[in-house]
Amino acid sequence: MPGPRRFLPVLAAVVLLALAGCSGAPKAGGPVDLASVNLRVGDQAGIQQALLRASGALDGAPYQVTWAEFPAAAPLLQALQGGAIDIGVAGDAPTLNALAATSDITVVAANRSPKQGGLAVLVPANSPVRTVADLRGHTVSPTTQGSIGHYLLLQALGEAGLSASDVKISFLQPTDAVAALHSGAIDAWSTWDPYTAVAQLEQGDRVLRDASGLTSGLSFLDANNSSLANASVKAAMADFIRRFDGALSWAQTNPADNTRIYTQLTQRSQPVAALVADRSVRSATALDPPVVAELQRIADNYQRYGVLRGKVTVAQRIQDLSPPIP
Repeated sequence: MPGPRRFLPVLAAVVLLALAGCSGAPKAGGPVDLASVNLRVGDQAGIQQALLRASGALDGAPYQVTWAEFPAAAPLLQALQGGAIDIGVAGDAPTLNALAATSDITVVAANRSPKQGGLAVLVPANSPVRTVADLRGHTVSPTTQGSIGHYLLLQALGEAGLSASDVKISFLQPTDAVAALHSGAIDAWSTWDPYTAVAQLEQGDRVLRDASGLTSGLSFLDANNSSLANASVKAAMADFIRRFDGALSWAQTNPADNTRIYTQLTQRSQPVAALVADRSVRSATALDPPVVAELQRIADNYQRYGVLRGKVTVAQRIQDLSPPIP
């Protein structure tokens, strides 16, 4: 898989962004001054950056945006917790794990993907495993612990009448997981785009179970609480979310342009980029009581699975910065 080699090492990204944030960020409690803000945004696999560039949504923004790429949500949320970035996009499961692990993160906006970003359990094309039930006794990587891949695997096992103890779970970063899948070190991999798209189109891997009916398709913009306490940075976040929502709408009506820019930015093949772009189409979603209740059900499931470190009361961890949904 060519993509992961292009990622900044997580530690380097954190250090660089921490240094970038030291210059020009206004003091907490000061007047709102967007021109002084360097908004540090965490991204996974370049998808959000490609979307915002393709749509032109950040054109004319009165603040600077510095991007940092991460291979998965877990390291992104670690950087967010440590204050190396101000805001970042993560799925429901990793967001909940971060909320359970730290009090330094707050959910500030939501969106939903009908095609769930390619989330799926994969096996090699020639694998004898034909159903999730066939995974009993086999080794599976749900990518990182607490990820959407982890949640999908647990849900899929439960649907098949199995539990986590019926398989051998090996947590691997995407680069390691793809190598392990094709060396036979693992038998299945639960992951998401662009990794799923690359595995399907370039490696010929087979989808054993997709996410339909098992996961929510929700993603969230999560913010660092110290950044939220800074009036200028908070105002920049609210403006960024408004522009981000506009970019999501643009992608639905301009799939060809979205694919073209994503291909240019990530240097992926056009078929992979087109599939990723199609499956990453999302819509802004209000952080209303039904969504909060849905996320609470996922949190309760994850706690029942023994993944969350503690109980998360979702309603207490939200500060809605999104504009009204039309």
